[in-house]
Amino acid sequence: MSLPVEPRWFGADDAGLGITRFVEPHIDPMLVSNAWHVRGSTRDLVVDTGNGVGLLMPQLVPLLEGRPVVAVATHGHFDHTGGLWEFDDRRSHEADAPDVRTPYALTLVRERYPEGLDEMFAYYGYQAPDVLVDAVPREGFDETAWTIRGCEPTAFVSDGEVIDLGDRLFSVLHVPGHTPGSIALWEQATGVLFTGDTLYADDRLSFDDPGAAQRSLRRLRTLPVTTMHGGHGRSVGSDEFRSLADDALQLSSEL
Repeated sequence: MSLPVEPRWFGADDAGLGITRFVEPHIDPMLVSNAWHVRGSTRDLVVDTGNGVGLLMPQLVPLLEGRPVVAVATHGHFDHTGGLWEFDDRRSHEADAPDVRTPYALTLVRERYPEGLDEMFAYYGYQAPDVLVDAVPREGFDETAWTIRGCEPTAFVSDGEVIDLGDRLFSVLHVPGHTPGSIALWEQATGVLFTGDTLYADDRLSFDDPGAAQRSLRRLRTLPVTTMHGGHGRSVGSDEFRSLADDALQLSSEL
């Protein structure tokens, strides 16, 4: 097949407060996830890294301006860790490390789809297409041979740990439920909360452990959040955050 080349694989949007959202517009909508860049004074933070079809780091370089960067996975699912291998400092919660090392074997063409992909799409209300991309990131890219790449985390994050960017502090909150090692990142000074797939807007949620999810959602619900940046979709303000958390608590109680 012949697909157009899109070397700037990620689209970027200014999310305010020194935060930029990156998404992969040329992958199937069901797999589009958010990768977040946070500017710090001495170090930058990347929260999740997309599916890894195209490279994220080259598009970050102008934003980094020579500062080191730490990449943190909110959980171990492939659509959030596909580009984690690009980073020298890459972290996850230890409970999700097995999925980071050996992710679900995503491929891009139907004849090589891994078992369960159609069912995964159906759960979220989508139909898996014959090809998961409508472009390729570089000349010579073989969409029929590509598969997602795992990596070894260079460090593990734990509940209560603080990621110091010099002028910004993000606290790690262990919020199991979507996965055993799901985390959120909380900046108390600004009220910014990164929730990964524990909570997001406009699409169906899923929980490996609904009971744990309820406890995690209640914990997040108590925070004085001003802006929630989820693992998928748009960001939301404080009122909608609380409404989404209430809806997710109801959903988890029914599972």
